[in-house]
Amino acid sequence: MAKLYITDFGAREGELCTESIQRALDASTAAGGETVVIPRGTFYTGALNLGKSSLEFEKGAVLKGSPNLDDYPPFGYVHAEMGDTRSMIYAVDAENISIFGEGTIDFDGDNFFTKGNYVVPKSRIPLSKEQIEECTLRAGKRVNQPIFFLRCKNVRVENITLKNAPCWTLTFCECRNVRALNLTIENSLNLPNNDGIHICASRDVIVQGCSIVSGDDCIAVSSITDWNVPSENIVISDCILKSCSKAIVVGYMHSIVRNVLVTNCIIRESNRGFTVMTSAGTSLVEHVRVSNLRIDTKIRAGNWWGNGEPIAVFATFHNINNRQPVPDRKIPKNIRDVHFENISCTAENFIGVVGEGKNIENVSFSNISMELKESRNLGLKGRIVDIAPSPNPPEAPDNGEEYWLLAKDVDGVRFDNITVSEFRGKRPKAHLVDCENVRIRYASEA
Repeated sequence: MAKLYITDFGAREGELCTESIQRALDASTAAGGETVVIPRGTFYTGALNLGKSSLEFEKGAVLKGSPNLDDYPPFGYVHAEMGDTRSMIYAVDAENISIFGEGTIDFDGDNFFTKGNYVVPKSRIPLSKEQIEECTLRAGKRVNQPIFFLRCKNVRVENITLKNAPCWTLTFCECRNVRALNLTIENSLNLPNNDGIHICASRDVIVQGCSIVSGDDCIAVSSITDWNVPSENIVISDCILKSCSKAIVVGYMHSIVRNVLVTNCIIRESNRGFTVMTSAGTSLVEHVRVSNLRIDTKIRAGNWWGNGEPIAVFATFHNINNRQPVPDRKIPKNIRDVHFENISCTAENFIGVVGEGKNIENVSFSNISMELKESRNLGLKGRIVDIAPSPNPPEAPDNGEEYWLLAKDVDGVRFDNITVSEFRGKRPKAHLVDCENVRIRYASEA
């Protein structure tokens, strides 16, 4: 297959090259889908429609986003949460396309925020200057879906570096047969919503070998763009993740998500490790296996969701900021057949499992090692399981005890071969509220 170099279409290093690059992509599409090459050097661009093209980055190639929002006009898709979609690179109804190589896409996201304009939330204690500087910057208009694939099949994004996204970095929406492999994603720890990889209403997806640092979720799986289209058949493996929110999250609001395998990942210094979250009555997460994880949490000040929980599983009603109506369905069990195995946790807060009307079933934890550590930010929200955006988070009692688990309103959750290290001179306990048939077996009892 022929390769088309953007420099042959008028692109010049150090200049805004949107029109030249688009001419190369259009020529590729007209030829049936050839590869367009970004050569070594730095080239600036606004919005690019891949069409049927693949994009290859030579070693040392940098595609840098324009700082001018007008260079990213909406292309016609109205996102259920973000509204009119503005992207730097997008493809619609395409097949057999790739973005790959040894180069970098720099979205230059800091240009869409004002330095020092922090959103400081209410807190139980006053925030120090250092804590304020951990908060999110105030969001305005920005490129909201920097790389966006819509209804595409056989998509591969591989090896490249993505950095400084102003919002969701890489999104697959209603796509099939997707591979995100060996990516490096480096985002600001202050920009809200700059998720690393978001899988929306898509199926047959593999995310493997990625290193992701992001303010918001590193990897998210949901049906946020269409509550009636499930995300299913997802494999996440061999990743190293750091987030000010949730390193990995499965489910959200009224999503349907099923058949998810997560294994061999390291989660470091994250506000929360692994999350399953559903909305009571209207959502479903089922058939999930999570194994061989190393999780370390560090609570971040600010509006980030999470509160140092290494694992949080909750099914409580939540509905915010979405253009779709709440689906008219009543699902009695909103989390089912979810199992965690062989996980080592060092955390600033406890594991949380929270239901609503006993709507969680067949959830188990086995071979879990739990070690609490000191936290300078735990007092900001208190010893709660942060179930945001649901209200009324459950809280551990202030009775002088330490806790490794807080479970509320669940039935039939099992904990087997659990190892809990001493913390502050005592063995942390499990705090159960309105629970039935919760079995806990410690490793010392084996």
